[in-house]
Amino acid sequence: MSTRLGKRYDTSYKKRENPKQDPYTMIKAPKGPAICRKCLAIYADKRWHFDEVQAAKLAASPRTQKLVCSACQKIKDNYPEGTVTLKWSHLQDHEAEIRGLIANVETRAVSVNPLDRVMKIVRRKKELEVQTTNDRLAQRIGRALVRSYKGKAAYKWAHRDMMVRVTWEGPEAEPKPKAKGRTRG
Repeated sequence: MSTRLGKRYDTSYKKRENPKQDPYTMIKAPKGPAICRKCLAIYADKRWHFDEVQAAKLAASPRTQKLVCSACQKIKDNYPEGTVTLKWSHLQDHEAEIRGLIANVETRAVSVNPLDRVMKIVRRKKELEVQTTNDRLAQRIGRALVRSYKGKAAYKWAHRDMMVRVTWEGPEAEPKPKAKGRTRG
């Protein structure tokens, strides 16, 4: 199809220059089911999932391909795609609760996609840093902290949205505990 003056119609403006691509994704999917050597995640039907019973059967089978999933490889290479930094003056008082909250968010994310994991939690002087294998998990942790403890979260994406840095600053006033029942006065 042509337009005026003999110019060809071109849709190249619609194509993304370099779409977001994870360097750890599999280039070619294995034929048949595969299992991760480290975490025992199962790759079948073009997706990763956990199933302990099926993993035991596949690990014993000599025909099953054994490979390393992208999440385990990112953890080994120390390649985080998300970083959450927690800054709060009362962080030490609530650190156990916050670690539990992070574990709950991770458990929920892993049930949907086993490749979304917390790589490590590093304690610094007055802050906590959480590194994740996925940028979406870091965003979920930031939203969960704002929902639970209030405060403010700032999200900063790196070039081409490959990595996100979430900075959460807790509220300076101590959150008041909720009353369990009404008191009559």
